[in-house]
Amino acid sequence: MRAVFRELSSSLKDGSYVFVAKVALFDTPYKQFVKDFKKVLKNAKSFT
Repeated sequence: MRAVFRELSSSLKDGSYVFVAKVALFDTPYKQFVKDFKKVLKNAKSFT
């Protein structure tokens, strides 16, 4: 999660972000995780 957040951080609005990893995350393929991560951030209107 940290690596993906760091990768996207230059495109995010300033602010505080809290992410909670659930057990299912460990079984999620990386590409799917990145896709879902971006979707959550877009829905939160966090991209600049």
